[in-house]
Amino acid sequence: MHRPIGLFDSGFGGLTVMTELAKLLPYENLIYLGDTAHVPYGNKSPATVLQYAIDNASFLMSKNIKLLIIPCHTACSHALKTLQELLSIPVIGVIQPGLALVQPKNRIAILATTSTIESGVYQSEILKHNPKAQIFPVSCPLFVPLIEEGFSNHPCAQLVANTYLQPLKNKVDAALLACTHYPLLRPVIQAALGAEVDLIEPAELCAQQAKELLAKSQLLNPQKNRPTYEFYASDDPEKFRQYGKLFFGLEIEKVEKNKNS
Repeated sequence: MHRPIGLFDSGFGGLTVMTELAKLLPYENLIYLGDTAHVPYGNKSPATVLQYAIDNASFLMSKNIKLLIIPCHTACSHALKTLQELLSIPVIGVIQPGLALVQPKNRIAILATTSTIESGVYQSEILKHNPKAQIFPVSCPLFVPLIEEGFSNHPCAQLVANTYLQPLKNKVDAALLACTHYPLLRPVIQAALGAEVDLIEPAELCAQQAKELLAKSQLLNPQKNRPTYEFYASDDPEKFRQYGKLFFGLEIEKVEKNKNS
């Protein structure tokens, strides 16, 4: 099936998942929508995030996608189940891959947006599988704006990370990066928590689950041609093009404006 896979996030962060997809599924066509007009999602109400997610999914469905991936923890927290019920195609997110990776751990920090933390989805699911787990949820609302504005490597990023995370020093053995933006801050997060803390991000496992689902549903692209990658942004496509390569790892030649936004 040559139909594309669609992904959406509030900004650049989901490109970390798209990168893993491109590695694991080198012949699949991919379409990415960055809802940059509404970034960040983390300080929005659940109802607002749900509406954004429905709008984004509608746009991608108009592109005749065969699978929708939501590489956004906040959107997954508030919209994944609804979209799975509404859409006629498979829909997967990053929550289950993240949970699978933290299950063996006992002292777990959850680093996420305020909205994801307040949803309680990770806390309840972790305790369901490991009732003895000690969980330290920490909302990090300034992380996404820092990344979206290109301050990932600025000294202010370390200052913010220290402020959020140093109270966790020597208290956790793992930290789930429950926002697809956060891997861009991996060095400063590691420095704040300590080298012994295992930083967990679900992007690679999410891509693996997508591959398995497509194979099981006989939806893998049988053609071994060079794939097409399309990028859309709901605001400032040029900024998305310039900063997006930091997440995607490759030059992004063209970003179109999502006319439905």
